[in-house]
Amino acid sequence: MKKILAYTVPVLLCLAIGAIGSYIQTPAIRVWYPTLVKSPLTPPAIVFPIAWTILYIMIGLSIGRLIAIGDMSIVRLWIFQLLVNFLWIIAFFALRSPILGLITILILDVLVFAYTIYAFSSDHIAGWLFVPYMLWLIFATYLTGYIYLNNTSTATLSAANRVDKVIATESKTTYLDMPTLPYSTDAFEPTLSQESFDYHYGKHLKGYVDNLNRLIVGTPYEGMRLEDVVQQADGALFNNAAQVLNHELFFENITPYMVDIPPRLRSAIIRDFGSIEQFKKEFSSAATSLFGSGWVWLVEDREGKLSILTTTNANTPITQGLNPILVLDVWEHAYYIDYRNRRADFVKQWWDIVDWPRANSRLKQ
Repeated sequence: MKKILAYTVPVLLCLAIGAIGSYIQTPAIRVWYPTLVKSPLTPPAIVFPIAWTILYIMIGLSIGRLIAIGDMSIVRLWIFQLLVNFLWIIAFFALRSPILGLITILILDVLVFAYTIYAFSSDHIAGWLFVPYMLWLIFATYLTGYIYLNNTSTATLSAANRVDKVIATESKTTYLDMPTLPYSTDAFEPTLSQESFDYHYGKHLKGYVDNLNRLIVGTPYEGMRLEDVVQQADGALFNNAAQVLNHELFFENITPYMVDIPPRLRSAIIRDFGSIEQFKKEFSSAATSLFGSGWVWLVEDREGKLSILTTTNANTPITQGLNPILVLDVWEHAYYIDYRNRRADFVKQWWDIVDWPRANSRLKQ
């Protein structure tokens, strides 16, 4: 019975810390975290709860094994690292401070490394159970450091930290309204459900629009066109403006009706890809193979040549002087409700709802 408790209590304690941490993180992930410029290596959001759950169980089993064999000398260090883990969540997600998050996770790295070395000296299995956690923390430290370095170079971070507190005065008008959809959100069944639109358009895009309206108040960008903001801004302001622009293009580029490719666009695609089938094959391959979150584009250069481009996070081809003709959102939020992790199925079905006449109207050459 004592051995069962030795394993059960630490695991339950870790899972409790994880559950409380998730509760604290939720508001920041919904409102603040999307405003940050993140590393191209950032995994899809669904990876984090799965990884942390597995790792918390493993670190609970590690100390449980040491307790079960009678080694109690390291329990305090184990509890201390768990406490610092929780403090990192508070610093980064509750206080929304990348610098405090970086400091606490560096302290956590030292504690976890010390624990792992000690655990190996006492019991190899207990040490190996902690190794995945240590490796994950090294990666998390890189992500936290990347966010700190790439979001503190401008004044936009301070605005992002106040995203829930900044209220425009009555003399200020809203910079940007939500785009009006030219179709009913229940018209795409079964390719895209109304629930998917409620989340993707009604919550996710709205979050970017609301954040942009808050962040842009009092900046030199307030009177600019959205495209100019994307081309000139950086940091959190760029991230939100670009995500708004990208999402607008995505939602404009789909239709619930089956439509043919207009002759002008058809000819251009055949000219530059050999055939429509070859273009779809290359585009679909780019969409399914893109690591992490991002976008797949059909773009036109200044000479009128078409090509396929992939961008990560909020990046957009207009910053490269390219004209976007067609875009597919392959962030997980675009398809997870209807397709779960089956991105390839989503890409395959998306071809049935492409608004080819709209894409054709974007050709400039």
